[in-house]
Amino acid sequence: MRIGVDTGGTFTDIVLMSDDGLIIQTHKRLSTPDDPSLAVIQGITELFSKINKAQPSDITVIHGSTVATNALLELRNIDNPPTAMIFTEGFTDTLAIARQTRPDLYAINPKRSNPPIPRSHCIAAPERLNFNGEIISPLSEQACKTMIDKLRDMQIQSVAICLLHSYANSIHEKLIAQAIANVLPNVHLTVSSELLPEYREYERASTCAINAVVAPTMNRYIKRLEEHFGSEQLRIMCSHGGILPAKAVRHHPVRTVLSGPAGGVQGAIHAGQLAGLNNLITFDMGGTSTDVSLIQDGKYKLSTEQTAAGLPVHLPMIDIHTVGAGGGSIAWIDKGGALRVGPRSAGADPGPASYGKQPTNNLTPTVTDAHILLGHIPEGTTLGNDITLNPSLAEKAISQIASKLSLTPHQTAEGILRIAEITMAKAVGQITLQQGHDPREYSLITFGGAGGFHACSLADQLGIKTVLLPPHPGLLSAVGMLSAKPIHHFSHTILQTIRTDDHGNYPDLLQHSRITNELTTLITQAHNALESENIPVKSHNIRPQIDLRYQGQSYEITVSLDTTDPIQAFELEHKRLYGYLAHSRPIEAVTLRVTATTSAPYTHQPTPLKQQLPDQPRTTPVIELGKPVCYTLLHREKLNANDVLPPHTILSEYSSTTVIPETWHGVVTDTGHIIIRKEDHS
Repeated sequence: MRIGVDTGGTFTDIVLMSDDGLIIQTHKRLSTPDDPSLAVIQGITELFSKINKAQPSDITVIHGSTVATNALLELRNIDNPPTAMIFTEGFTDTLAIARQTRPDLYAINPKRSNPPIPRSHCIAAPERLNFNGEIISPLSEQACKTMIDKLRDMQIQSVAICLLHSYANSIHEKLIAQAIANVLPNVHLTVSSELLPEYREYERASTCAINAVVAPTMNRYIKRLEEHFGSEQLRIMCSHGGILPAKAVRHHPVRTVLSGPAGGVQGAIHAGQLAGLNNLITFDMGGTSTDVSLIQDGKYKLSTEQTAAGLPVHLPMIDIHTVGAGGGSIAWIDKGGALRVGPRSAGADPGPASYGKQPTNNLTPTVTDAHILLGHIPEGTTLGNDITLNPSLAEKAISQIASKLSLTPHQTAEGILRIAEITMAKAVGQITLQQGHDPREYSLITFGGAGGFHACSLADQLGIKTVLLPPHPGLLSAVGMLSAKPIHHFSHTILQTIRTDDHGNYPDLLQHSRITNELTTLITQAHNALESENIPVKSHNIRPQIDLRYQGQSYEITVSLDTTDPIQAFELEHKRLYGYLAHSRPIEAVTLRVTATTSAPYTHQPTPLKQQLPDQPRTTPVIELGKPVCYTLLHREKLNANDVLPPHTILSEYSSTTVIPETWHGVVTDTGHIIIRKEDHS
């Protein structure tokens, strides 16, 4: 058996799948922010109690969580964190200087984020290499001892080592790492030439610093799970869309900063294939945030320009955009008297006012409370097995803020939802319109516990005509993790100029001695990584790539080395992106990349729909534009293939609720997916 676990800011979602790919049981429980492992362990125990079976000792757990991101958010503002970083002498201000880009271009008083490791914890190493990796100033043994004494005095738990040009020659980083390991064996080490042997000093430093900051917290967290499940049974979902063994993630936990959302993208791809929809915009709205991503031709896009808590992470990650708009997002009034929603969230504790855990004299309304007041969540609904919602508390919380706005509670609730949807529409615009994609050419796949409330309304704003509602939408991230493949990424910057011959022809890149030598090394590392997971060589899938650019450019285009002519592929993509070619300039080979993967151990299969007796629908009032509208309340487990869901329908199920408003209707497919389409009245 395999279990997928997605730990979010509000709920922990758990899915049990058999070895034939069928989902046996699902479970949802409140997360435990103080110790997220408690919700995982207790939740799995509760799941097996649902099916009256003892928890087996040989289950495989595929886990994605927000622990790394939360650790970064919590620890980066501590004055004296137990983390330090070693730079080449003269470069200890790298994190503080960062880049000169201004994310808020027109801010009169721009605020810069604090670096992940403060300047006081940045230590200078008296050494220097040039850009070719040649030693200019050697590193002495005494210098290593001096640095170790500083680390001991500061009681450091985690150290990042990021020296100038170490991607070209890692000798000094290895010497420092070995010296620290010999004297301070319990200190976690992040070595840039191991984690990210690429150029761009700030991005490499930021990535290593984030890894060092989150490592102690992630190591303790993973260790608790390993003690319960066993290290061989635990796999961690990573931001690149694949899974890695727990021991690999403990060393480089920065690879998990988007692990939960990555599982959702994997689940969305599989659901889209089953429904015959391969061009999708993913809309994952949970309790704390909303994550959106783009799927083209059944594939997600990887990027090395993602951020975590506003800091660059220069590792391959699924291109996911996150905004602070979830079911728990708090509605508030700003200094100008305007209604705002998020990014702060009520989370799992205390949660929305309707959870009954907020102080009654200081209730804060959330998006979930607005849905309750408007009637989108029928009275008596429970969330998971933990919470029975209290409509009177939701109304009281919204009434308090409505009186300050001189609006009715219902008007305020509708305003809260519209503001949240505007935030989400902007997020979709960032991954579509701002990157040259028309959202009207895609279908919207909605999942997460709160996604179904907003999907059709959001699609209306974006001009999208089709919404896909997969089975178990509130648990899709956990479902996606169950069919994720082992994936390892390796890279190495080479900065090699490729010149044409006398006839103006570029040489075969795979005949270039340095490229082939470096590529051979990376491919060997890739095979070793898969073999360490006991994956036979015949199942290895090794994919080499190269980053190319015209000399003088600042950014590269990644092309496959498996193509007949990588140079031609680069020029075609350059022409598509920028509209021109620069034949007068030489081409530079910047970074070699190798991806190692294999087939997924199991593939999720849709559970066959059993013929159900027709549901006896009942109606429920929903407030729209201040007036009650009669909606039909249906239960998903009572639906059959080809059933039609008319406009003004609320569809309830264990993991979520979906609102089908006027001018939309849904149809149930043979695989249990529901395709909701905009009615064409033209």
